[in-house]
Amino acid sequence: MRSLVLTLIFVSLSNAQFGNVQVTLDAQRLKENDRRTTSTLANEVTSFFKVTPWDEEFSDLKVPLNVQIIFEGVADKGSERLYSAQCLFSTGIDQRYFAKLIQFPYAMGQSIVFSPVIFEPLASALEFYGYIVMAGEADTYEQFGGTRFYERAREIALRGLSSQYRRGWSERLELVNLMTKYRETRLAKFHFYDAMAYIDEEDLKGADEAFKEMMKNLEGTFSQFPREHYSIIFLTGHAEELSKLPASISSKKMMLKRLSELDPDNKAKYQSGLDTKSR
Repeated sequence: MRSLVLTLIFVSLSNAQFGNVQVTLDAQRLKENDRRTTSTLANEVTSFFKVTPWDEEFSDLKVPLNVQIIFEGVADKGSERLYSAQCLFSTGIDQRYFAKLIQFPYAMGQSIVFSPVIFEPLASALEFYGYIVMAGEADTYEQFGGTRFYERAREIALRGLSSQYRRGWSERLELVNLMTKYRETRLAKFHFYDAMAYIDEEDLKGADEAFKEMMKNLEGTFSQFPREHYSIIFLTGHAEELSKLPASISSKKMMLKRLSELDPDNKAKYQSGLDTKSR
């Protein structure tokens, strides 16, 4: 029995969609008793992301994830202690999502349990952002590969809106709508990662064509939504990589010049790539 349990744990962790999960809590605004109650929450959130069976196809991504939970307050709701918090979810690379408000009841020692059908305020909020991050990752492997994850996140948001803990869920539904609306940015991400794969394979012609497609899609996004927030986060995460592309990629100069205009916050990085003749 013990060997079977260890095997199941190993399989679960080795096929994890999330790899290094770092969770930090800011409980300064809570009273001492509530700080004690939530003291194990970071471990529970870490475990939730690591052991949840997110998806069979994308079973070994091991996406890094940083979660910051900043408690804003707590109130009594019937027999429950209802906590309010802001949360930041980030891969540390090119995905970052901020939740202005998550409300959830919590008791000391409470486990956070994944359920594909039952709404539970905290678990469902974590599940929602887990699927949003998974969608962003899947889009880099296949064109619109993240669609089914966005749809799962949408279902959770709709359940949240119809629950008694509906605050914050309209904003999360809007996030899903935005991420699925920016189709050209989703394609741009795919072509960027496709281009980098070509470089790894020393196929610079293939990389050049993929970068041209990436720029065409970014132009499409920014023509409709200038300085679109999540597109800028993506570019910021890869500005240095783009600046250090091989000089033999013929579209490099054109691309960096245009990115300096589309993404002025990272202009210095793009300019450094223009100033460097070779890598």
